[in-house]
Amino acid sequence: MIRADIVKHYKTVHTWTGVTCGLALFIAFYAGALTMFQEPIARWASPPAVGVAAVSLDDAPRLLELVAAAHPEARRQGMTLHLRGHENEPARVTWEEDKPHQAGQPHEHTHWWATLKHDGTLLAKQEEPSELAEFINGVHMRVGIPQPWGSYLMGAVSLLYGVALIAGVIILLPSLVKDFLALRIGKNLKRMWQDAHNVVGIAAFPFHLVIAVTSTAWGFGGPLWSAQESVIFGGRQQAVMKRDFERWLPPKPTGDAGVMMPPAQLLQRLNAQVPDFEPKVMIFKNFGDKAAAVKFVGAERGYVGDTTFGGVMLSAVTGELVNDRARPSRQDPDRRASTTIFALHTGEYGGVTITWAYFFLGFSGAWLFYSGNLLWIETRRKKALKGGEVEQSRSTRLLGSATVGVCLGCVAGISLTIVAAKWLHGRVVDLNHWHELVYYAVFLGSVAWAFAWGAARSAVHLLWLCAAATMAIPLTTLIALLFPVLGMWAHSSAATIGVDVVASIGAFCFAWMAIATTRRIRSGPADSIWSIRRANGRTVSHEAAVMPAE
Repeated sequence: MIRADIVKHYKTVHTWTGVTCGLALFIAFYAGALTMFQEPIARWASPPAVGVAAVSLDDAPRLLELVAAAHPEARRQGMTLHLRGHENEPARVTWEEDKPHQAGQPHEHTHWWATLKHDGTLLAKQEEPSELAEFINGVHMRVGIPQPWGSYLMGAVSLLYGVALIAGVIILLPSLVKDFLALRIGKNLKRMWQDAHNVVGIAAFPFHLVIAVTSTAWGFGGPLWSAQESVIFGGRQQAVMKRDFERWLPPKPTGDAGVMMPPAQLLQRLNAQVPDFEPKVMIFKNFGDKAAAVKFVGAERGYVGDTTFGGVMLSAVTGELVNDRARPSRQDPDRRASTTIFALHTGEYGGVTITWAYFFLGFSGAWLFYSGNLLWIETRRKKALKGGEVEQSRSTRLLGSATVGVCLGCVAGISLTIVAAKWLHGRVVDLNHWHELVYYAVFLGSVAWAFAWGAARSAVHLLWLCAAATMAIPLTTLIALLFPVLGMWAHSSAATIGVDVVASIGAFCFAWMAIATTRRIRSGPADSIWSIRRANGRTVSHEAAVMPAE
């Protein structure tokens, strides 16, 4: 049995770590839930192009030869041959070329795609792909703050998040059996919210613990690695990593011409030598050289994690295995550990079941942090009533406004920047930059609105904004179908339709919340920050005192 004073101390730790980090964690979890369908979102936002199917795999050798002849830099950088035919893959072959580089500036690339015309000649076009999905992932990983400070912040937040998790479990231990699945619905809404908060937190505790540990490792991985390199290894670790990295590089070109094996035959050789590997793309390096190699990027059945940064490498001339140490079953223990950590955080295992599970767990996590702030505010209200106060303190009102503005601003900002992918395509010079502008304008505007109007009124306004912004996603697709002259598009794959369906459901949920919130602010306790009624200097009844804002 844990002593009451110990439980009290851990409750204080849980409360303050949760309140301190709750807003950043809401953004990370809400955006993180959407990244579970990062590829469908990228496909929804990508404009129609010639597509992979325009060139069959049997005609791919000619296309590769024409690209290598017309764009020599593609030989060195690598030509990617796409195998799946998704909407975010504009053509059968894509590659990158370096932009002119100025000293002190980061390296930038231009993106190209190529296909064959009807007469068999080359059609190559420079076109920047949509980075909408990558932007949402950046919001998830760094709450929109640039590197490296965003990573450092989320590393610290994740560490405190882990502390809050452990403290929360210790708080519930004395009454775990009695209260675990208790959901007491009645007039005391604070108790109901507390029960729901506890059930969601305990039921998803393993998931949250994994996310806290992996996020902390990512946030502080760079500084910790640099520290141990200087203090423990004295620079030797970097040399070892450089040597290991060079092992994954393709053989250096010989300068002698070689006959390339057709991609279809290379796929057969891959299947014969590594039967459990499922490739997504083929990347040709030094095409046309006797030492040319092809790297297959994909996943290995039965193993956690995607091999985005590794894969299997074959000779593009003979089809012989060059290197397969980067696939999960052949990785070194340290790299296998890092791949597993990455996959456990991103849900890259278990197929569609885990994807949907992480999606709902992400949303439930966002609700957990939102409800935690509401519970803290309601607890402060009850303490104020016991002390004879009628109105909430300034700090409580500010936290209420911040909770509404940050959380709902994030939701509305992400929805509207998704919509902008179609409405602004071809109308602005740098669409990817406009994704940032739209998100931050809506986010910061929502925060300002919440502080200007207060938590109660702004919650209704911003919930309707979230509903409208999210419903604009499927409406944009509908408008694209009805008015093709606008230059927008409506893909017909199940993945892109799924984006519209889920957005529609989300919009109705936000609308329902807006209606419920409107009812609450008009009839809730007058002393609550979630009410537009005033207490008029009198103390409310005990019944009102136990009625929370939620």
